[in-house]
Amino acid sequence: MKKLLVSLLIVTLALTSVFANGAKETTGKQVLKVAGLKGAYGDEYWKLLKAGFEASHPGVEVQLTVESNVEDIVQPQIQAGAGPDIFYLAKNRPAQLTELMLSSEAVADLSSLLEKNVYGSNVKLKDALVTSLLNEVNLGNNGTLMLPLFFSSNGLFYNADLFYANNGNGALDAKVDGKYELPSTWDEFLALGQLLNEERKTNPAAPYLFTYPTSGYLDTLIPATIISAAGQEVASQAFNYEPVWTQTEVRKVFEYLGALKAYLLPTTVANANGEGFRNNQQAVIDGTALFMCNGDWVKGEMADTTPAGFNWGTMPFLGFGGERYGIVSVEPLWINKNTKNMSLAEEFVLYVYSDEGLACFAKGSNGGFVPALDYPDVAVANGMNASSVDGYRDFYTGKVAFIGWSSFATASAEGVDWKATYCETMDSVMNGTKTVDQWIDQLMKDSAKLKASM
Repeated sequence: MKKLLVSLLIVTLALTSVFANGAKETTGKQVLKVAGLKGAYGDEYWKLLKAGFEASHPGVEVQLTVESNVEDIVQPQIQAGAGPDIFYLAKNRPAQLTELMLSSEAVADLSSLLEKNVYGSNVKLKDALVTSLLNEVNLGNNGTLMLPLFFSSNGLFYNADLFYANNGNGALDAKVDGKYELPSTWDEFLALGQLLNEERKTNPAAPYLFTYPTSGYLDTLIPATIISAAGQEVASQAFNYEPVWTQTEVRKVFEYLGALKAYLLPTTVANANGEGFRNNQQAVIDGTALFMCNGDWVKGEMADTTPAGFNWGTMPFLGFGGERYGIVSVEPLWINKNTKNMSLAEEFVLYVYSDEGLACFAKGSNGGFVPALDYPDVAVANGMNASSVDGYRDFYTGKVAFIGWSSFATASAEGVDWKATYCETMDSVMNGTKTVDQWIDQLMKDSAKLKASM
């Protein structure tokens, strides 16, 4: 602990003094230093961005430091006064470098940059980005200090190769080139399940509609569906343990969940535990189940058993014809406030969000999504799976809103395990040992106890 405190103190001092000198420029060429985390999206897109920016800006050299341990590499550079100009690094990492930069006021306010045109267009940066995600990544910041570079969704995951782009006839009674159409409502979802059940009568290899790793993964699906079905006001009452569970619109959520019993991969409940959950996830990869609720981490978690060329699809949770909801994680891009290369750093950022820059992400980021409004079309034009992109389009159009990871208020009562009640009862309903009525009755009883404890 003493060593950690000393290390943090050294970095903080460097940020407030030595780092104020900014990155150095070498004679003959302007040098821009970019540091980023090498995570699920790899580093190929950075190489493409570097090549494209250097080609469009003669006399500039982009030096990349993109590694999984990027903080270990750049902290000595910062202490030596030669740290990066631009960072791709999120909060809540063990080294807390982003937090240190923020607390040391070493992150540039990009409000004026938002008023500038992205490279090669007449569109201002602020108008090129998804506003909700720009706001999301700056929650708690004093100003516009960060730009959203990637975002990922916690929602419904599927094998995108089994679906065609949503430019078909909109009918769930037919397939296009042997592929299914993406549903957007619960009624369409269940209709697809019925179609699959009919198909399986003559083709036993036809997939089942749904599975889940464990029933605990419903902890985001259920709140999102309650909001969609009952609206924000009633949902807020539910999240504070008011006795709304028997109301028609709230009850509908659990009735639709119960209806999934007819379309569920039969081995789901048996594998919905710490030992078998990967089998349920593998079923989506193998095409024996079409959908599951999950988070973007599943791509890395299942990388060792995912075939080359497989295309993950993700979409928001289903609605009932109105607004849909999802949970997103946003990863930011930001600039060192005291860099001596500010104008060049800004030019690089404006290039990143241009169509030319976005094409680099589509080609080299392993299916990552950039919250720039042009990205869906640029991505498809540059080879990304059209169905994968379609699952994300509603995030770009504003048809999808965001909810928190844990929507229910914090409360406790003796003998009540709330997550077990509202999520894990799903297992009992799916294996037939409980009914939806019993599920709702338990929700009423346990929420009353929790409400009384608040």
